[in-house]
Amino acid sequence: MSKKQNVLVVDKNIYYGGRSATLTPKKYGWADVDDYYLDFGHHLFPTGNYLDFVIKHTGADKYCDIELINMPMFYRYKDFHKPPTNLLEKLTAYPFMPFSSKLRINKLLKYAEKTSFNEIKDKWLYHSIDELYDHFNFDEYAREIFTDGFVAGYQTVTETDKLSGGDLLFCMKAFQRGIKKYKTPLFASRGGVVNIIKAFSKIVEKNNGKIMLGKKVKKIIVEKNQMKGITLEDNKIIYAKNAIYAAPVYGLLNIVKNDLPDKYIKRLNAAKKESTNLFLVMGGSKKPLLDKPIGTWIMIPKTETKHVDSYYLVYEFDQKLKQAPNGHFLLNFAVEIKDMNDLKNPEELVERMIKDLQPIFPDFNFKKDFEWRVHHFFPIVDGLRRTITWHGKNRFGPNTPIKNLYVAGDSCYEFSTGVDGAVSSAIFTVEKITGEGPIFRNG
Repeated sequence: MSKKQNVLVVDKNIYYGGRSATLTPKKYGWADVDDYYLDFGHHLFPTGNYLDFVIKHTGADKYCDIELINMPMFYRYKDFHKPPTNLLEKLTAYPFMPFSSKLRINKLLKYAEKTSFNEIKDKWLYHSIDELYDHFNFDEYAREIFTDGFVAGYQTVTETDKLSGGDLLFCMKAFQRGIKKYKTPLFASRGGVVNIIKAFSKIVEKNNGKIMLGKKVKKIIVEKNQMKGITLEDNKIIYAKNAIYAAPVYGLLNIVKNDLPDKYIKRLNAAKKESTNLFLVMGGSKKPLLDKPIGTWIMIPKTETKHVDSYYLVYEFDQKLKQAPNGHFLLNFAVEIKDMNDLKNPEELVERMIKDLQPIFPDFNFKKDFEWRVHHFFPIVDGLRRTITWHGKNRFGPNTPIKNLYVAGDSCYEFSTGVDGAVSSAIFTVEKITGEGPIFRNG
């Protein structure tokens, strides 16, 4: 867009990235540590999908170093299992699982790979994951590995009776495409996810656009139901032809509520209750979790834990990302918070997490091996969960009831997950504004 229009990006934060920032623990105000670079979350991205495409399409790959990440793993029955990538591995993987379960899983994988995007959208977008499981006759083994080993990783929540089956198939299609093209479904940015954001910013500035950090939008100016510009917190007015609000969509209630129809306001208020959350324990260590570095995600199902009612997402950052000093390891442990009472005593919650994790990683002493350790609750991981009632036509955007005001992000019309989903939403919004496209379609 910045090639053809004058683009101005306004961010209230004094640093790049917003919810995709990378800062030292000291700059976050979490710990007196300034030689680790901590992503605001646990960002890994699907290879061969929207973000991967946009990085190359815009030329941002010239300004950041993309690294492929090892295959994620699934912990079950005292062992770490890697997803199979060929027929032989499919037959021998997950030895705890009956052969009939593997056949059912393979049938779904083939369906996801071969079925067109539009057919999946039409048939499964508004049917739940449980309905999808039933259709493929999944037993308890197949359901567990898909729910706590895959759905939890891309969706944060695991409410299979509410989450979209089509959404699972879209993400599985991307997962398989990444493996086929790159031999892994995951990538990251050396130095942290913020370097991708900075690369995009360089493209905007190269095209004579501007980036304004530390500037908060006080109000969106609307006249006769048409967006005319914005007012900053210092009362400076900036007029614009189009505006894109790229944050959780219900934030519009703070800057343009009086100009929105009651029905839209009601939907925004309902959406505020549908964000996803994670509680993270983050730290640095001189040793990896196992005898050899992992350098990827490990998904641990609820059946393997006793003290916290959640799956665990464990992330040992690959050393080639250079987010920890040489010879050191950046570690990240996440659980979903279902009962907010757990947050009344976060230190006690951390202790319960350690009780769950210590038997799984017996060579790592969670009391002694951390050089530093912090915890933080992220109330908004995904701005709006992708349930059957909040997907596709039921999501927000790209348009709003106000002419020339658009929305994009992980609470809007999207067809992927996390940052990759936000990028898909941005693509659809740019297509709507410019009238050009399709820029990219997911298969």
